[in-house]
Amino acid sequence: MKQNIEEVIEKYGDMVYRIALTHTGCKENAEDIFQDVFIRYSEKLLKFKNDEHEKAWLIRVTINKCKNLLASSWNKKNVELNENISFETHEEFDVINAINKLPKNYRTVIYLFYYEGYKIKEIAEILKINESTIKTWAFRARELLKESLEGGF
Repeated sequence: MKQNIEEVIEKYGDMVYRIALTHTGCKENAEDIFQDVFIRYSEKLLKFKNDEHEKAWLIRVTINKCKNLLASSWNKKNVELNENISFETHEEFDVINAINKLPKNYRTVIYLFYYEGYKIKEIAEILKINESTIKTWAFRARELLKESLEGGF
């Protein structure tokens, strides 16, 4: 079920970029990962069972590229710059800010669950992690978000 690369980017580009931005916290790194993911997609002669299989592959590759970047010695020597990102509302800024402060594993689960609409079981399959671990991470992430957001008001 191989599609034209432009169609794949149109369909999944925003998702890949948001996952990369959520993981790296940096627009430039997210853009680099976005490019790397779709270059890898276009170089591979992959056959997917269906759209969900293709989407899961893109998510997995994006997360792996983020992990590789964040673990690299180059990244450890960089200093993060705070960017001014405009948000629709103050509440949206607070939520995004609180999510970005979560540990990476928690951020990933929250993103996949709330923004991509995956169920816990599906997230466990995509991340290749035990379902009970995903449930624990989701619970802890919600608790941390609740504390952070209630403490901010």
